[in-house]
Amino acid sequence: MKNYNSASKLIVLAFAAINLALAATVLAGSGAEYSRSELMGNSGLAIFREADYGYQNGLCIYLDGVPVTTLARGEGFKAIVRSGRHVLRVCNTPSPYGKTNFTERTLHFASGRNYSFTAIWDVQYIQLEDGGYQYHGFYR
Repeated sequence: MKNYNSASKLIVLAFAAINLALAATVLAGSGAEYSRSELMGNSGLAIFREADYGYQNGLCIYLDGVPVTTLARGEGFKAIVRSGRHVLRVCNTPSPYGKTNFTERTLHFASGRNYSFTAIWDVQYIQLEDGGYQYHGFYR
C-alpha cells in the first residue's frame, strides 16, 4: 500500500477549494443583463421571484398572451425580446382561492435596453416591481 503524505492531501484540497471559490465568484451577480452585442437591436427581459413568494406556488409568465414559462422556487427567467409594445401578464399557480387573478403590465421596450422585474405575491395579487431581485436582509 502507498502512504500518502498529509501535506500533499492538504495542497490538493486547498487547490480544489480555490477553484470552487473562483467559480462561485464568476457566477455570482445579477446576471440579468445582456450586452449590447448580444441584444443586436432587441431588448433584454429578466423576471425574478421574491424569496418569500410562496413555498408551493408557481409564477406563470405570459408575454403577449403566449405562455412562456412557470417559475418555481428559486428560479428566474431571462430572454431577448424584440423592441416595441408588449403585454406582460403573470398569475399564481395553483390559484390559492380557486380564482386565477392575472396581473398585466403594458411595456414599451426600447432597443438595446435591459428590463428586469421582481414578482411579489401579496395574498391574492401579484405585484411587479421594477428592477431585479434586491436583498432586503434576512427578514423583511
